[in-house]
Amino acid sequence: MLKVGDKVEWVKPSPNYRNWYGTVAELGEHKVKIEWIIREGKTKFKWEPYKDVKWIDVIPVNLPQNKRRSRDFLQDIDYPAPYRDWHMDGNCYANGEKLFVGYSTLRPNAKTRAKLEEACRDCRVMIICRSEALKTDSVGWWGGMDEADRLQWAKTLPLKEMAE
Repeated sequence: MLKVGDKVEWVKPSPNYRNWYGTVAELGEHKVKIEWIIREGKTKFKWEPYKDVKWIDVIPVNLPQNKRRSRDFLQDIDYPAPYRDWHMDGNCYANGEKLFVGYSTLRPNAKTRAKLEEACRDCRVMIICRSEALKTDSVGWWGGMDEADRLQWAKTLPLKEMAE
């Protein structure tokens, strides 16, 4: 039986999902509150069914294979310029569905993800939204992507031209 302070791993529904590790913060009757590690120095609390977590002895050190390309390069990207109140031009804002702006779940389920993708489709500020999320280190759904997808997308962006 789990107890507060135990280290846990999320039981992935398929191998395509990311590995999640965390610490038990609180126990409920049917769920357990986990402090999930998003990345070094950033965590998020979420209640999970007991069946979706398993006890582990130690949280593994999961450093990205190429540390330079994983985070440090974000400051060198030539982002599109935002403008004041850009978010008001977003599909999510315009249709009155405040749920979509910065939807902050770690792993939206397939139904929610489809709804979020639809809300962002053909949005005229999607790239700005996505870029702002990268620049501000935002968690959740921004610009039609979750955090992991945004990092992959960022690797395709041009870097700033360095002054010589």
